[in-house]
Amino acid sequence: MKTARSLRHLVLAGAAALALGACATTSGPTVRVDADPTANMASYGSYSFFEPFGTDRPGYSTPLSNAVKQAVRREMDVRGLRYMESGGDLLVNAGVKSSEKTNVSTVPTMDPYFGYRGGRYNPWVGYSTETIVNQYTEGTLTLDLVDRARKQLVWSGAAFGRVTDKVRNDPQTAVDTAVREIMARYPKAPTP
Repeated sequence: MKTARSLRHLVLAGAAALALGACATTSGPTVRVDADPTANMASYGSYSFFEPFGTDRPGYSTPLSNAVKQAVRREMDVRGLRYMESGGDLLVNAGVKSSEKTNVSTVPTMDPYFGYRGGRYNPWVGYSTETIVNQYTEGTLTLDLVDRARKQLVWSGAAFGRVTDKVRNDPQTAVDTAVREIMARYPKAPTP
């Protein structure tokens, strides 16, 4: 009896992990943007990177900084904004952080006699439930666009998503995706 219960717990945990993993890989990051309503975003024609860049360390540039800058340049350039080493209309800055998150969900227990139900509908009251706890790391990439002349933040976007082994093994692709998703919300569309 105890072996059947342990097996049931293992199956439920595996199914939950697969379901959560599928959700994490099929959707991109969650993106939020904020803009200064008084800023005329169409008036900006050039950009430079903020110095020191937010993902740099004192005295040196990091590989993450280079990845973010490369992705930002690609996205800004296709929107017709011209890169300048210094003195651009907009100053671009970036920040990253990670935090540990916990997701708790309750699912009906898969009784071996009634396994055909498979969670497709709720059983009667009185059936037992399992609580599944999933801990994960959430990463955030934030892009800030600052009006250089006014020294005023005029547009900001942030991408939030799970930091998986795939992300850890290929950070460039994760950065490219996050920057592309953030810039998709920028008011100036890519030019053909």
